[in-house]
Amino acid sequence: MEEKSSRHKKARATNPPASAQEAVPVAEAASLLTDDLIVEILSHLPARSVHRFKCVSPSWRALITDPANRKKLPQALAGFLYSTFHRRDPHFHEFHFANISNSPSPPVDPLLPFLPSDKYLYVNQLDTCNGLLLCRVHMAPSSPSGDENTPVESHYIVCNPATGRWVDLPPHPEAPPDSFVFARLAFDPAVSSHFRVLQFENSDLKKYVTGVNIYSSQTGAWNHRESRLFEKITLFAGLSGVFFHGMLHLLGWLHHPLYMDENFVLVAVDVEGQVWKTTRLPSRGLGFGRIGLSQGCLHYASKVLPTVDNNKKKKKKKEEDTSLAAEIAAVWCMKDYDSKEWILKHSVTIAELWSITSAEFDVAAIHPDRGSIFLYSYDDDTLASYDMQHRLHRILHLEENNTAIFLPYVPLFSDSFAGADGQ
Repeated sequence: MEEKSSRHKKARATNPPASAQEAVPVAEAASLLTDDLIVEILSHLPARSVHRFKCVSPSWRALITDPANRKKLPQALAGFLYSTFHRRDPHFHEFHFANISNSPSPPVDPLLPFLPSDKYLYVNQLDTCNGLLLCRVHMAPSSPSGDENTPVESHYIVCNPATGRWVDLPPHPEAPPDSFVFARLAFDPAVSSHFRVLQFENSDLKKYVTGVNIYSSQTGAWNHRESRLFEKITLFAGLSGVFFHGMLHLLGWLHHPLYMDENFVLVAVDVEGQVWKTTRLPSRGLGFGRIGLSQGCLHYASKVLPTVDNNKKKKKKKEEDTSLAAEIAAVWCMKDYDSKEWILKHSVTIAELWSITSAEFDVAAIHPDRGSIFLYSYDDDTLASYDMQHRLHRILHLEENNTAIFLPYVPLFSDSFAGADGQ
């Protein structure tokens, strides 16, 4: 009997479980894949998945980080370009990079050294979109002039900081004397190598957007389109746009006396300036936030301001402590773009943030691949990355006197950049 039991134990020891038997052919099949096939498969995955696959094995990590493969693989968010006020002249800015990647050296030089310094006197960084950077450059004078009031010639350029290539845009149309303009970039390398620059006109007198000038790298020309918005809306010039579903999305302010507590709207414009749409943003007080594209869906993150009772001038200490439980940041997601319905995804309270940072934060940006938001503190010049699901955080120290405008940067190592003439 003991001999029979011993034979059964030996049989169980020599025969692996069914799951292990099934894993053997899979492992053998995977070993037959060449590096080129692996890279081709990874090129169709989100950047977040590619980043995680670095942990599969040393060979996979070497394959993914190989500079020769970077042109084919999607890249993760590397950090933010931001500016500080110039130390000698407040009319100009100095530019920096907040590095959130694991690389010890920044993946981009914010000084853009590939641009000719003898040609461009000053470069103002305006917007980023899928690896490209929109700048407004001020030209160096061809001859010295003693008149300080002499206007300096300027125009737009679009460049790729990862490859050092750029294109000069022709002079943009002059804006009406009673308006101010700001420009945003629209580019999707998965759809086309061509890009658009949309220069919006906001009227100083009428206080709302009146039209847009659109540059196409395909035609090499500017076209003007009148606004087709039915409501009076002012676009916020100090915020980045989101290019999604072939439309540029911007935050705006609706001038309507009946909606004073719900006057923030999302404005979408197609790249031809023919279609203009507005969507109400979720309102929970007079909070104001940022829009972003995260995990394939449009997101809106806002800071919720506490409701103030003007009839109560004094509050008890207990009530003040209770107010710390109010939400300071809430993140909504538009899972179905066609429905325009916002769904509350995450929120964080004042008390929770204060327990970690002991500082007041405003929403700065939304991570494109993770369930994280970035919060900026005016008190100590820091940028905090906050994972709203796992409650993890990371804090970056910034340069002093920054403008609190952060341009997300995802490297684009591909040369598929139509019209680039830089070397």
